[in-house]
Amino acid sequence: MRRERGFILLAVIAVLTLAAAALAMVSLAARLGAKEVSISVDLAQAKTAREAVLARAVFGLSQDAIYADGRAFTHGINGIELEYRVLDARGLIDLNRAPEALLADFLAQFLPNTTQAASLAAAIADWRDEDDEERQDGAEKRRYENADLPGPANQAFVHVSEARRVIGMDAALFAAIAPYLVITGNADDGDTLPDPVYAPAPILEILDISPVRREEIWSARRDGAPPSTAQKQTVGGETAEDDDSHTANSIARRFLLTVETRNLGGTRTAEHFTFATGPALGEYAILSRRADTVGMAARLYGMDPKNDDF
Repeated sequence: MRRERGFILLAVIAVLTLAAAALAMVSLAARLGAKEVSISVDLAQAKTAREAVLARAVFGLSQDAIYADGRAFTHGINGIELEYRVLDARGLIDLNRAPEALLADFLAQFLPNTTQAASLAAAIADWRDEDDEERQDGAEKRRYENADLPGPANQAFVHVSEARRVIGMDAALFAAIAPYLVITGNADDGDTLPDPVYAPAPILEILDISPVRREEIWSARRDGAPPSTAQKQTVGGETAEDDDSHTANSIARRFLLTVETRNLGGTRTAEHFTFATGPALGEYAILSRRADTVGMAARLYGMDPKNDDF
């Protein structure tokens, strides 16, 4: 009898142990499920907040309350902290319309020497022109065939990603320069230079403007002042005035916007938008959007070489 009671006791203990383990698993699953729901809610709220900031940025640009030169703006929505930066595409390098010399100067900041930079700039120019005549140190059909590569297109770039196919352009280099490139027209539209008022540091530093003018631009960004305008710069040996219409509602334009969020739980996310404004007040269209790396916008567009905290 005692042996039977012992077996019964062991069986009861085993059942209770299994029941406790099952309850613990159910409790853990419930907690994990609640956490997943909480994270999903946080992400949804952050997404809505970023879209609200986009609308806010469009309105602010139209009222000259926000300047599209990469400086940081902050805002808060329902406990969510947001930092955002807007950049006018006119401050970037147009792959189809940038002079070859400007491309060479820009690329020299990312390559070991100016010879490689000049060769890649010539290859880009050969890719976008219509003829088969190879520029000095450039690349036309024969060079691509010798390297067993397709190209060149001998026409204007259709998308920035197409530059990855230019001979001499590797993945690391393309990743470094792509954020500074844009396509707004064709080579037939004539050469154009980035507008220094909106140019990020790697572009602003190579533009043919005076040191005084360059410092004025940096000072305005550091001090939160409106960007100053009306400075002559060189375009193919001729002088041209900076565009003095720096209000977003003066003409339909393209912008880049990066929004970073931090919710009450400390979760940080970032999203990059490309959008275009229309001629009507508040009119805009999202051209693209993608997840971004937190802190990337500050490194790409907001850094003043003389002020790392900017």
